[in-house]
Amino acid sequence: MKVEVVVIGAGPAGSATAWHLARAGVPTLLVDKSDFPRDKVCGDCLSPRAQQVLGRMGLLDRVAAHAHQAPGIRFQAPGGARAEARIFGNGRLPDRTLVIPRQHLDHLLLQHAVAAGAHFRVAHIRALPAFGSKGEILLQQIGIRARMLVIATGAAIGLFKQTPLAPIGPVHSTAARCYVNGIADLDPELEFLFDHLPLPGYAWLFPTGPNSANVGFWYSGRKRLSAAAQLPRLLGAHPWLSQRLAQAHDPGPMLGFPIRTDFLRAPKIGPGLLCVGEAAGLVNPFTGEGIDYALESAELAAAVIFTALSGGGGMIPQAALRAYPRALNQQFRNLFVLMELMQRHVFNAWVFDRLFGRGEQGQQLVDRLIQVCFGAAPPWTLLHPWQLSRLLLSRPSATS
Repeated sequence: MKVEVVVIGAGPAGSATAWHLARAGVPTLLVDKSDFPRDKVCGDCLSPRAQQVLGRMGLLDRVAAHAHQAPGIRFQAPGGARAEARIFGNGRLPDRTLVIPRQHLDHLLLQHAVAAGAHFRVAHIRALPAFGSKGEILLQQIGIRARMLVIATGAAIGLFKQTPLAPIGPVHSTAARCYVNGIADLDPELEFLFDHLPLPGYAWLFPTGPNSANVGFWYSGRKRLSAAAQLPRLLGAHPWLSQRLAQAHDPGPMLGFPIRTDFLRAPKIGPGLLCVGEAAGLVNPFTGEGIDYALESAELAAAVIFTALSGGGGMIPQAALRAYPRALNQQFRNLFVLMELMQRHVFNAWVFDRLFGRGEQGQQLVDRLIQVCFGAAPPWTLLHPWQLSRLLLSRPSATS
């Protein structure tokens, strides 16, 4: 069988790439080691920017019908101060986040790609392809010839560990989550907790329904720390979390997962090869959010691939794909530079206690931080020196 493009990995990045290509008339095969629906460990949160992309794909209404809508975010600082922020899209984005288990989201995206004309096959690709005599990519394991291979395998790097696309340096972020049912009086807002746990990191409680939630822990420091080992301790010992879940049902399986946040250093392309989503390191190093960047990188990748395919037969040369990393940098580089700086220098108790304990001044910066992280405001608006100095050097508010 011969196709133009093979996409390995049917998560959001892979299925969205396949949808864009198939919709443009490009013969595309989507391959995943699992049949769908299947579970995927994640925080399950769709930012306003991710929803905007789903809207362009004509899929937002179907996704929203299966999702919980969260109108705001609550924070608890290391010192115990509480803060809340509404989600503002500034007229360009939805004023909400959506929480939908990846089992449902990924299945909807895969169905959308197949409906557009992409083919889907269950196969565990264990080795990179060979190159045929005509310059084609040969996936001998499944008997496929193609001109282009898109890698959308998330944090799993075994497939291209021995290639120029292998990550540069270690990946430090790790997370774990479980689902909890039977939570009484559950508010709709997302909860982020920065107290009684290792920093840089946070615990979360994201409602998935009236009485259920995705509960997890994310750690992005340099210590060797197992998020999966930390999560049971947090559920039992964290003052707010343990009290909130005291009457709930026993949590489901606690599953850990690595996270690639190395976008600024990760290779993106090779001869006939291109990485999308987390396979390109596209997870926010400050928030851990990645679905938005997966969907946006799929749009950019499909546009570059479609143009490159018109340049003749045979495997697509690396030079024809250079527009892709340029487009990624234009879209995301400034944000990721800022988020890496914040992860290193802002993600600590001293800063967070001042951020969440400074009354109106702190609230303004919290609101702007949410807008920047969700793509509703440009990164530079968060770094006004006068605003930061007033916030960090002021006295705590009387109500904090």
